[in-house]
Amino acid sequence: MSTSIKELDKLFESELYRYFHDDFLDIERTKQEWIFIQKCCALKPNDKILDLACGHGRHANFLTTLGYPTTGIDLNHPFIEQAKIDAQEKGLNTQFIEQDILEIDYQAAFDTILFLFNSLGFFDRKDAKLLLTKISRALKIGGKAFIDTKNRDHLIKELQSCNITEKGEDLMIDRLSFDPIHGTTTNNRIYIKDGKRFDAPFTMTAYSYTDFLQLLNDTGLKIIQTWGSWRGDIFNQDSKRIIFLLEKIT
Repeated sequence: MSTSIKELDKLFESELYRYFHDDFLDIERTKQEWIFIQKCCALKPNDKILDLACGHGRHANFLTTLGYPTTGIDLNHPFIEQAKIDAQEKGLNTQFIEQDILEIDYQAAFDTILFLFNSLGFFDRKDAKLLLTKISRALKIGGKAFIDTKNRDHLIKELQSCNITEKGEDLMIDRLSFDPIHGTTTNNRIYIKDGKRFDAPFTMTAYSYTDFLQLLNDTGLKIIQTWGSWRGDIFNQDSKRIIFLLEKIT
């Protein structure tokens, strides 16, 4: 992996991460994202869905409320526990599994697999290839994978050395650099909350469209369509994101 397990634990320290991100990860955003996913994947009633790197279950629990049998998998223990609590409080039967997603071993079990919000970047090219192969195995023939990641071409052009997110007197400071040899970004992130500092550095692989296309070789997955945003914009070099719709063909 590009990002170590220790780095992931620090980055996704549940209380701090949600404190700085929950304001823009609200239910209205979730609904709008799901409308887009549902349209793109042409979901049918009772389609089985797998949400990889599901975090605290924001999408997985919402899908269950719509009647889709949904499984969410994530390595982060506090996130999975929170997802289970939310599901229990809402009377939902979402299945949550605490597991490294590289270890999934499903065979033709799902109609749709979601892998969202640049989670692909946590994996180097070797592990990303393995994961895409396992995603393919987990899909039924004709099944869809919806994958959302940052666009390397835009990332390099617009990279800022420092970004600061303020919430009251608390700060999330992102200090970014790019390694052109390995194609990775390093973020020496600092959380400052209640006057206390918490360091959460992490490294991610930056993927271009061409990189991703090469990863798909011999996986049985084919790109059906791409977009440059969650609004459905056409993908080009100025797109901040690449959203891939893949189909299991063999």
